[in-house]
Amino acid sequence: MGTALTCATLAKKYKAGVKTAALAGLLHDCAKDLSTAEEARLIRRYSVKMDPVSKKIKPLWHCFLGPYVAMEKFGVTDKKILGAIANHTAGKPGMDVISKIVYVADFSEEGRAYGSSRAVRKRIFSKISLDELTLFVLKEKLRYLIDQGKLIHNNSILLWNSLNA
Repeated sequence: MGTALTCATLAKKYKAGVKTAALAGLLHDCAKDLSTAEEARLIRRYSVKMDPVSKKIKPLWHCFLGPYVAMEKFGVTDKKILGAIANHTAGKPGMDVISKIVYVADFSEEGRAYGSSRAVRKRIFSKISLDELTLFVLKEKLRYLIDQGKLIHNNSILLWNSLNA
């Protein structure tokens, strides 16, 4: 629920559809609690294409499956919501406003206790652009992944390059 509330706050600030952003925030993790076996079954059922790196980053699988679950279980057809669900963790270049809002909100909602999420929450109420806020979140995510020696999804690298071009 925290992500949905943060999405609504960000949508108001950046003059986006508040209901659309809130619904995307509410449903962004709709495939997160699936078992590994259920995820594998749905990946086969929906013929989800994953590159070799994506296959190795299990925490991203719910992003690939989320749009399908949102359509099937909740009847969502809005492409902005489905795109935001798909891109809320790794991001990707060319994200629309709703996708950027969910990307930022998922990282910064009140339930997140790490220091960098608090820093993002402070910036939400400053005169920062949505692209700058997205870049700040991405930088914090990349720093964490590098510090932990984890794989980085190609879309995150492409997003970094697109926001810094």
